[in-house]
Amino acid sequence: MHMQSYPFAVRLLGFAEEDAAMFDARFDEWPGKKYMRLLSGNLQDPDLYIANGENLKAVVDLADLKPSDIRPALLIGAPAVTLPYAFLIKPLSWGLVFETLDKMIESRADALSKLAASGMVAVPERRRRNRVDIDLTDPDDYKQMRTMAPEAGGVLVVDKNPAFRANLADLLLRYNLPVAWVSDEVRAVDVCEKQPISLVMINTSTPGIDPFRLASVLRDTTCARKTVVVLLVSAPFSFDVDKAQRCGVDGYLLKPLAGSHLFAVLKKFLPGLK
Repeated sequence: MHMQSYPFAVRLLGFAEEDAAMFDARFDEWPGKKYMRLLSGNLQDPDLYIANGENLKAVVDLADLKPSDIRPALLIGAPAVTLPYAFLIKPLSWGLVFETLDKMIESRADALSKLAASGMVAVPERRRRNRVDIDLTDPDDYKQMRTMAPEAGGVLVVDKNPAFRANLADLLLRYNLPVAWVSDEVRAVDVCEKQPISLVMINTSTPGIDPFRLASVLRDTTCARKTVVVLLVSAPFSFDVDKAQRCGVDGYLLKPLAGSHLFAVLKKFLPGLK
C-alpha cells in the first residue's frame, strides 16, 4: 500500500510542555514512519490524536473532536473511565508507541481508501475553541464580533512567484473560485479593496513582505467583512500566537503541504467549498 511521503501530523492534547518536547525528540529520531507534532497556530488537520489519558480536560477535549477511523486517537496513560480509544499504560516503551501509531496509520489508510471508493469525503477537523463553563458575554457583543467571509470571495496569494497560485488555481478550478497573485504589500491591499477576498495566503519568505504588518493593514481594509489570513512558512518557524491575534493572522501552514491537507484547510475558510 502506498503511504504518503509527508510526516503524519499529530495533535497532542493535555501534555506538559516538557512531555510535548519529548514527543518532538522521539519523532525526530525515529527511523520508521515520520510523525510531527502540530504546534499552536498550525491550521493543518491532524492525521491522528495523542491525548494524556490521565488528564480529564484532555479526554473531554478529545471527545469533542470526535476521533474516528479516519482520524484515530491514542491515549497515553489509562483513563479513569472506559473509553473507546486505544491506550498505553506508563511507563512507556517508545518502540511500542511507534508500533501502535504505525498500526493506526495503516488502519486509517484502509478507511480512507474505503471512503474514497464510496465517493464520500473526509470531514475536516472541527475548529477548536476553549470550553467555557459559564459565558457571561452580552449577546450584542457577539453580534459585533461575528463577521462572515464573503460568499463569492476568492483567494489572494502573496508570494515571490506565481507557482503556488497556479497550483491552487488548479485545485479550485471546479469550484469556479478566483485565485489572485501579488508579490508586494501595496498590490495586496489594492486587490482586497477592489475584490471580495475570503482568504489571503502569505508566503513569509517573500522579499520585502512583513506578514504581520500586512495582515494588520488588511484587517483594517476589510473591516466590513471577515478575511482569513494564513501564513505559509518553512521550518524552523516560531509562531507568535499573541502577535498573530493582534494583527489578524488566523494561523499558519508548514511547507511543503500535501494537496489533500491543503484542501482540507481551504474547506474550513472558503464558503464556496462547503
